[in-house]
Amino acid sequence: MDVIGKNQEREIDKINLFTLSAFVPILDERRADIEKIEKKTFKYGQRYRHNLDVYYPKQAILTPNGKAPVLFFVYGGGYNTGSRQFPPPYEMGYRALGSFFAQCGFMTIIPDYRLVPEARFPAASQDICDAITWSIQNADTIKSSSSAPQSIPEIDAEFLFVMGHSAGAAHIKIMTMYGEVRKAVPPLKGVIWNAGPWFFNVKGESFETSGPVRFYFGSPDQQREREPRSLWNKLTDEEIKACPDILLVQAEREPDWLQITGEEISKDLERRLGKKPQRIVGMGHNHVSPNWALCSGQGEEWGHEVVKWLKERITQSPA
Repeated sequence: MDVIGKNQEREIDKINLFTLSAFVPILDERRADIEKIEKKTFKYGQRYRHNLDVYYPKQAILTPNGKAPVLFFVYGGGYNTGSRQFPPPYEMGYRALGSFFAQCGFMTIIPDYRLVPEARFPAASQDICDAITWSIQNADTIKSSSSAPQSIPEIDAEFLFVMGHSAGAAHIKIMTMYGEVRKAVPPLKGVIWNAGPWFFNVKGESFETSGPVRFYFGSPDQQREREPRSLWNKLTDEEIKACPDILLVQAEREPDWLQITGEEISKDLERRLGKKPQRIVGMGHNHVSPNWALCSGQGEEWGHEVVKWLKERITQSPA
């Protein structure tokens, strides 16, 4: 984290490779411990990106039902990049993240989803919904595929959590708020919005006119209809009440546009929910570094705070 802290740059394209490269040797040194967590890959759909990785906890937290809670993680990548498994030398990134939350007692699942240019709104959110649905419907297959199925509790469909980072956070917002996709999502106990956009019309940015956002979300008018803030505002009061618990997460040194939209998320949620949303700030982190810090022994505090929030949603539920 000392290396990350010395680079005060905030723009994502300027810190991405720098940040990943800084954690490569650290995670490689810890490879043996990280890989003690068993991982299995499954296909949840027919398209080539319809794959997911399951990370099995050695000692799962038990829900009031005596089963295992599940955390789905949806990575970002600007709508046109990203993968649950990076090629060498970056292959330990999400491997470490999955292992971290599995070590904390959660069945952890990381799905791939369709990207630009193949995907158009709301394809990625549909894929994530399909991955969640498949996992619940194939809980027995997931359990029996472990090398030690007798030690793996059943998946608890009443305790599903989804965390999305960056574009992944946008996809899970859309998944839980947009039309027919929202109606197809299994009930969720909580969602974690980690540094994702709320709207795209930000001064000084060109999201509305060019790039993957323009391709995925459509014209400026379509973007304003489809952006998470607009979808949130269109929900009825009853639909708001039915939403899962929401946790906001962001890095201390997010780009200016994410800082701006992040403040607006808090205001909009407080206005509809009647209380300030809980927020976790990854101190010393840039936009990219929090996920890569997990299992590194450095800068993991934000992850432990997330785990505390998740556990509270479990322990506070009636048996």
